[in-house]
Amino acid sequence: KTTRMSKRGSKLLRYALINAAWNVSLNNKTFNDYFMLKKSQGNNHYAALGHVAHKLVRVIFKILKDNVAFNLD
Repeated sequence: KTTRMSKRGSKLLRYALINAAWNVSLNNKTFNDYFMLKKSQGNNHYAALGHVAHKLVRVIFKILKDNVAFNLD
């Protein structure tokens, strides 16, 4: 029932991603809806933030891969 964030890789990068996920979930409707969905599925705050951070990484990768501009709306 509980999952833990992987402790492999850079601590600083994990910290930055979680902070960026929190900021984007506060300021973007799409990410906020995803955060609320994960909270409603029974995840705690940090587990939901981990899911948002993973979604943020996927979005950043797609932007860099396809060289497209990020549309905030």
